[in-house]
Amino acid sequence: MPNVHQATLLDVTDLVEFLQRRESVSGVQRVVAETVPLVVERTGARTVILDRGRGVFVELTAQEFATLVAEGARSRSRENRDALAQAAEAALTRAHAEDPVVITQDTVLVILGALWISDALMLAVRDAHAHGARIVALLYDLTPVMRTGHTAAVNNLFERYLTLLAQTASRVPAISRSSRDDFITWFDSHARGLQVTTPTPGGAATGLPCGITPGQFPDTDSPWPRPYALFVGTIESRKNHILALNAWRRLIEDHGADRVPDLVCIGRLGWHASEFLREYVYTRGLGGKVTVLSGSLTDPELAQFYAHAQFTLYPSSYEGWGLPVSESLAFGKVTIVADNSSLPEAGGDLACYFTSDDLNALVACVEANALDDEARARHERRTLEAPPAPITWEHVADVIVAEIDAARTTEGRSVMAPMIELGREYVLATRPPAPDEGHADRYMAYLQAEGLTPLLRQPRGERDFETTDAVVTGTFGSPQTWGLELRPGCRADIRFTRPFEGALTLLLATRAMPGRVTIDASGPGGPLRQEVYLGSVLALPLGAGRTGETAQLTLAVADAQDSVEGFLGLRSFVVLRADDSATEILALQAAADALRQELDFLQNTRSWKLTAPLRRWKGRASG
Repeated sequence: MPNVHQATLLDVTDLVEFLQRRESVSGVQRVVAETVPLVVERTGARTVILDRGRGVFVELTAQEFATLVAEGARSRSRENRDALAQAAEAALTRAHAEDPVVITQDTVLVILGALWISDALMLAVRDAHAHGARIVALLYDLTPVMRTGHTAAVNNLFERYLTLLAQTASRVPAISRSSRDDFITWFDSHARGLQVTTPTPGGAATGLPCGITPGQFPDTDSPWPRPYALFVGTIESRKNHILALNAWRRLIEDHGADRVPDLVCIGRLGWHASEFLREYVYTRGLGGKVTVLSGSLTDPELAQFYAHAQFTLYPSSYEGWGLPVSESLAFGKVTIVADNSSLPEAGGDLACYFTSDDLNALVACVEANALDDEARARHERRTLEAPPAPITWEHVADVIVAEIDAARTTEGRSVMAPMIELGREYVLATRPPAPDEGHADRYMAYLQAEGLTPLLRQPRGERDFETTDAVVTGTFGSPQTWGLELRPGCRADIRFTRPFEGALTLLLATRAMPGRVTIDASGPGGPLRQEVYLGSVLALPLGAGRTGETAQLTLAVADAQDSVEGFLGLRSFVVLRADDSATEILALQAAADALRQELDFLQNTRSWKLTAPLRRWKGRASG
């Protein structure tokens, strides 16, 4: 086993948390489940999961790896969902008390799962990079920035994810050439604003194997009582079910219901599908010709739908790969596909393409290639006689191993020390989506609560995360809507480029809660130990330096037994000149506000938990 890979870590947090929720396997988790065991076999890499409470990675045991990864959600797995959920829950619970893996400059950290949906995992990856790790992250697509179709919260997380890749990743392989090209385009247009001066991270395209293939499961009778066309995909606006519904309406009008097969749509309910769902319900599925199956079908059940379909349809507006396209072709089916993004990579020369989002083009494509029995038979023979060369999981694993080697043998991306603005307050939490501006009272309350910074009451930057995620790294609990949790034994490293020549002071606004903590700080201003009332402002000296030099400070919680929640909450920061009179005034004002809020909490609650610190203090005083 090559020693060069002993420091390779494969993160499987997404897969394990997915199994914990007892959900049916989706495309991303299948990639992790099928690829990771092969990469481990080839390299001897270790698998890790994130302990969210501490923001650190913990290694899986051999038994956990065998159950959750080697078996887990792989297509041949015989484990049932309940057993996997119990094993996943046990692994995540065990991780709370285990020593974290040590991250060094020899570490390559590989993330193959859905990194963009976990802000906690993004913070941990950034901290690993700050400690020297080279980051390899598999890219699936850029849907939230290329197309609408997700919530504002998901879009915000995805922007943070792309920023993370641009600022830290050594290699960004992708599941398709199309996704790689989209990432390069995005990087080129954003690098300057992100203060990134290095070239786009390199990366190869993997392609994706079919999750379901003919012969994988026993063939049975048709799962549908009538001839049907099949549309597999999450029920969301990007998949374009409304276009398919309108096409079926037109086909029925032109050819009659008897000449048009049913359209069976299989997929979970997703984002922004209201237009399609309204039409589907109001028309009763065009009088029964269109059906949505949104329950969780097993792989054998889905295989039967593929096997017995007359043809398949995939009018999606944007895809990272388009797995139902390659699966349809594997079953020898005529496949009607939109001609955008990566879909021509998945469909090759065998799919029948139509101009994206064009109803007339879709109807004409179905008429010419699928409703015509002779044409459909010719396409089926052509597909069966010259099937596409299959992509295997072994191939995907080989690409990932090559990416690990490339990351290890090239210089890693430098840890950033972003340039900040003197006197500007940066908030350590992404801004929640705004309510509808038509509701004036709600919008006003939102602007007052979220539109201004907590300390200086400045207009809040919409994209503070582009700076703050790089400035503040460390081991944090799961990020909250107000900021970051810093628990005992954890730390926050603050690093930025000095915007001013001379002595500086860092003001850190903390979250108001009953209690106090003891903090340790070390940096250019010297070591400092201090008791802090929660809600007050920490005034931390940064010493003197020249413009353009790096200022760095480390903050840790030494003792939190007198705080109700057991942690220090970090809300925002601002850097001021050390001789700025506003520094002391702001700190004193915030301390007074924090004390006032604490007294209000204690006077107006009967909670035993909230009044515990007061009882402890009273006991000490009377003693």
